[in-house]
Amino acid sequence: MGEETRDMGRKGTAANTGSFQFFLSQWSWSATIIVCALGLAATGAFLLAAPFLAGADPATVRADWLALACLITGLFTANMARMLQIWGPLATIIKKPATRRNDAERKRAHNGFRELFAYVFLALTGLTTFTFLSAQPGLLPWADLGLHGAGTADAKLAHVAALITCLALSFVPLLTSFWLHAKAEEEAFKRSVLRDDAISAPSFWVGAAILGSIIALAGWATKVSGNESAELASNLTLFVTLGVIALFVAFIFLPHLVRYLDQAGDKETGADKIATQGLNPIALPAQAASYLDSVLVRLIAPLTGATQKGRGVPHSFVLLSIIPLTGLGFVLAPPFGLVPIALGMLMVIALGRRWAWIEEDRETASRLLKTESPEIQVGFENDLKDEALLGYASLFLLVPLALHQTYGWQTTAFEITDASRASNLFFAWLSFFGAELAKAVPFVDWWEIYQVDLSPPIEAAADNPLGKHLTFAARAMVDLVIMAALLQAIGIWQRSRTQRKLYKAGQVDAFDPFLEEQFFQEGMRLTEGNFRPTDKFIKDVKEHADRAHKFGDLRLPYNERRLTELLEHEDKEVRAGAEWMIRAYDVLAGPPEKKLSLLADKWDEALMEHIGQEPEPGTPHPSVHAEWRRDEKPRIELVVDELLGKDRETVPKRLQDSDIRNLMRLLRYCDRHAEFHYARMEILEILAQSATPAALWALVAQTCPKWPETKAWVEEVEQRFGEIVRDEKGRYSPPYFKRQEERATCYSALGEAALLCDEFMDGHKSICEFLNLMKEKDAKTTAGPAAAAAYERLGCLVSPHAPVNGAKSPAIDDEEDVEPEFELT
Repeated sequence: MGEETRDMGRKGTAANTGSFQFFLSQWSWSATIIVCALGLAATGAFLLAAPFLAGADPATVRADWLALACLITGLFTANMARMLQIWGPLATIIKKPATRRNDAERKRAHNGFRELFAYVFLALTGLTTFTFLSAQPGLLPWADLGLHGAGTADAKLAHVAALITCLALSFVPLLTSFWLHAKAEEEAFKRSVLRDDAISAPSFWVGAAILGSIIALAGWATKVSGNESAELASNLTLFVTLGVIALFVAFIFLPHLVRYLDQAGDKETGADKIATQGLNPIALPAQAASYLDSVLVRLIAPLTGATQKGRGVPHSFVLLSIIPLTGLGFVLAPPFGLVPIALGMLMVIALGRRWAWIEEDRETASRLLKTESPEIQVGFENDLKDEALLGYASLFLLVPLALHQTYGWQTTAFEITDASRASNLFFAWLSFFGAELAKAVPFVDWWEIYQVDLSPPIEAAADNPLGKHLTFAARAMVDLVIMAALLQAIGIWQRSRTQRKLYKAGQVDAFDPFLEEQFFQEGMRLTEGNFRPTDKFIKDVKEHADRAHKFGDLRLPYNERRLTELLEHEDKEVRAGAEWMIRAYDVLAGPPEKKLSLLADKWDEALMEHIGQEPEPGTPHPSVHAEWRRDEKPRIELVVDELLGKDRETVPKRLQDSDIRNLMRLLRYCDRHAEFHYARMEILEILAQSATPAALWALVAQTCPKWPETKAWVEEVEQRFGEIVRDEKGRYSPPYFKRQEERATCYSALGEAALLCDEFMDGHKSICEFLNLMKEKDAKTTAGPAAAAAYERLGCLVSPHAPVNGAKSPAIDDEEDVEPEFELT
């Protein structure tokens, strides 16, 4: 009993030791850093709370700045280390196209950086809550922290700086991860992190001219005196009319001017020299603006969380990003509240710019009919229309708060006209902004036409131009940003309706990526564990195919190139919809191997319809009519060309045994028809390069008739390919080459394939014996030397052997092709 106990103890100790070793093997340096950093943060939190514990003497244990430094450093370090942990496995997935990821990789890419956002939202919420609580006397044990106040004098700069530092540091891990993400995409998909063509030089200079004119006009208007103002009012209508006319004329001639300058630059002899210097004073500002735009799109916009995936996740993340910044902007003492407000506005603007980039990619993809291309800059992981509009909606809070913060800093910029209505400053500023919004929308001063007295409780001061400038900027933001976003959203909605209408009419055969995904998701429903098309989906697709056929196009349900990509789509409904279209409308789509399988299945179905009919003379199989063969000729040639690939040698080496069987199914019907001669020769080339035993026996089958001395090879061929090499009566009937020059090509292909097939070393002896037999059988034909040459090529691998059974059969006649006897008599 004692020995058993000791044995059990030893086994338990060994198991515990093994578990501990496994735990250590899984431990990493990043995990160590996280543990240490969290310990440092916990120490900082304890030091902050220590002076307020029962019995503690604040004079001896107080160390606020040390505690704050430990807390901030610990949390920041732990967050950075965790970011690197998440990025490690995600880096390889990002570099792989979405269509080539497996389910596990798709799930990890789907989760993305959600965990990091949780830390950021926790930090933002904590900072906002702490600041609000500090504004309530007696709620926190600390004395007045100076984070809240009506003016600059109420704030304590050191405390505010510490809070803003915490705010900035909370975004650094996310910024770093998005930079790494952008660099990985640049390496994998050639998407430049910093584009220099996002904003063209003409667009930049036209925009700069218009903006400069508006600013100059606003500055001039604030400086004119009373008499000058009256004179200006009398002539302003004329100036405005002439200015608008000049603007339209400028846009008419601007494209022609740019074209002329481009042509003139090409004719200059020194153009190449200037181009090599890389300095173009006209294009340089536009390039700088493009770089800034790239930073907004690739680094700042993702901070909102709009690029993350999941049902409701992007919308929630945008709100969780903006709301805490809005709260901080309200409660912080002026003008320091402008910092989180400016950050929120910057994130909203960046989100709008990323939406514009996505719409540009959307237009590009609609023309290229593919979603993976160097011309695609951002991709289609998220349609940011809803998120961008949600961000723009937050400006209706951020702008009044910015005015509120500015008033607390510059009290002479505005004046309160109704003290009773301005008792709650937040609602007073909302009322002020609402009045300006009413004046600005929709580009006509309806309030002035109908003499509506808006009477906001706050107005811009008459003797301070700052208030007027800020009011003008608020109105301009409504006109140029918010209204433009709404018009763009309406345009997108109208464009989607037009695409659906044209698809039903048979005029277009593909949608843009986002509408495409929506179309398939709405059309497929999960029923009893399988996705099935809805009646409306079937009706719409049929209507499109029928009308397209009337216009002279093929009767296809969707664009073949797009269906190929959709077979690898992340969404199950989309993949199922593409599969249904391919099956229902006999579409060749997908990778070459997929197309090969589809074509073989369709040919089997077509031939089954003709079973029982009399075969054509000299043909052991039933045959479909000539029109069908003419239609199928380009289809099989397309498939075999794609299998060979552009270099005509790398793709076939990936073929599996099932692919070889599918090729044999096609060869079975190519046997006797001249239309398929070219395709059959290319199939020989494919088999010659497919270094697999199945390819070798597929080549043997095409030169191996059923003779007594070929019994061993016939049995092997029948065992490997079964019904494929038998006719409808069960007789051995492979796709045999009757013409001697074709047999010669097949013998050469057999020798080449046998040399490539290293895994078939034991079978080389059998192939050598077969070639040795056939060189004697075809000795008097042009195929004999080819068989002999192939036999000699394999002679270095195996020792020559006599033909099977040691028998000889009469040689095939040299003058004419003789049909071999497939049945013994």
